[in-house]
Amino acid sequence: MMNTMLRPKLFVVAAAPTNYNLYCKLFFRHPFHFRNVFSTEAHSQTLFSQFASTKLELSAADITRILKWQPQLQNLRNLHNVEKVIHSLKKHGCTEAQIGKILRGHCQLIGSAESILEPKLKLLEDFGFVDQNLAKLLTKNPIVLSTSLENNIFPTMEFLKNVFQSQDVFMKALLKAPRLINSSLEKTLKPSLAFWEGWGFSGTELVSFLRATPDVLYRTSLTPGQVDLINKIGTDKGSKMFKYIVGRVAVGSTKTLEAKIDNLKLCGLSVEEIWQLLGAAPVVLTFSKESVSEKMNFIVNNMELPVHHVVKHPLLLLISLERTMKPRFLVWQTIKSINALEIPLFTVLKMTEAKFVNNIIKGHAESKILWTIYENAISNASNRTKSSTKQNFG
Repeated sequence: MMNTMLRPKLFVVAAAPTNYNLYCKLFFRHPFHFRNVFSTEAHSQTLFSQFASTKLELSAADITRILKWQPQLQNLRNLHNVEKVIHSLKKHGCTEAQIGKILRGHCQLIGSAESILEPKLKLLEDFGFVDQNLAKLLTKNPIVLSTSLENNIFPTMEFLKNVFQSQDVFMKALLKAPRLINSSLEKTLKPSLAFWEGWGFSGTELVSFLRATPDVLYRTSLTPGQVDLINKIGTDKGSKMFKYIVGRVAVGSTKTLEAKIDNLKLCGLSVEEIWQLLGAAPVVLTFSKESVSEKMNFIVNNMELPVHHVVKHPLLLLISLERTMKPRFLVWQTIKSINALEIPLFTVLKMTEAKFVNNIIKGHAESKILWTIYENAISNASNRTKSSTKQNFG
């Protein structure tokens, strides 16, 4: 007679357990179908789960998600097909840890046939992606291995290689923006290229633009807010600076860019000064609000310069605060306190490292004192960077 301790477990199987004897017969005839009912850790003991956790370094959460999309993996009697997928990826330079990332990003690959994977992996290698470059591409964009070979991957790769012109630029661009391979050639890439040509990009300028920001090939338009921002900066259309500004604005969200502009207002710049600053140094739009605020604070409170000096001298926002501005200002300030100094501060800040050391520090009578001040400032900057890194990652 069947142990009554099992009765609650069997009831889990049925939505409405009205015929207990029927379920008892089913259990004894097909016990395999009830095995997960009696398990307290549904998939933890399956063959695939053990393999995925030990060999592919996948977490329990990753395995749960994979089994949700691929429930048939719970019932594997052997790992023959899974090992074929692993073998294909290993053969093309992927480590087990990288394979784990690839399968975590696109778990449907586990059920792929070797005959489907191999031609795609071989094609990517033919286009120059081998060993670690191939592994990087696949960990960032594993879905490419589920994309149609003839209708998508091959024509898209051919098109992009022709756009980027050189093999080196082509590979770097795809490693930076790997989803381009999955983009529709007719609906996205070709219209996007025509769109940017309409903004005045062509020839080597177009290649340079795309090399710096390959993500713009996902776009076929700009928002009204982005167009308004480009117009407000007011750089002459057709100039290199205008094209740089278009590129910077195109890859940033309007909300983020507007927040950075508002931050410049809080630092004390007028609207007119902000547009003038961005027209001369649009790279400021790529800086974090915290970085800009910290520099502005040092400029006003330590260097005792009017805030509008950054408009006339954008270099103040472009150079490193910790490794250039602070150390050189301390040296310049010390020299000024010792004797009358004729060299303007901005000249000192613009010098190359070698010229600054040779002409300003070593060329002074108190070079030993100046060198100590300079070295201590550089050392303090390095320690602050290490401390910040530990806080962020530790």
